[in-house]
Amino acid sequence: MSTVQSDTLQTLKEILDEVAEIPAEQVTLDASFIDDLELDSLSIVSVFVLVQRRFGVEVPNDVFDRLGTVGQAVAYLERGAVTE
Repeated sequence: MSTVQSDTLQTLKEILDEVAEIPAEQVTLDASFIDDLELDSLSIVSVFVLVQRRFGVEVPNDVFDRLGTVGQAVAYLERGAVTE
């Protein structure tokens, strides 16, 4: 795992703890927001609102709907950070 990826993952862990009180050890790259972390739709929206604020990136709705796992979100955020 690269330093950028670990920083992105760490920030996402903090957001998930803040929004849904999910312990950091449960947040892995393979974890599904719905199936593994058991987030409801309102919590997912809250997570991505904070993601957009903290990372300074826009996550379009069509992309947002496809980011089902923590790993997919991390990969998207890192690609966004590189291309901006």
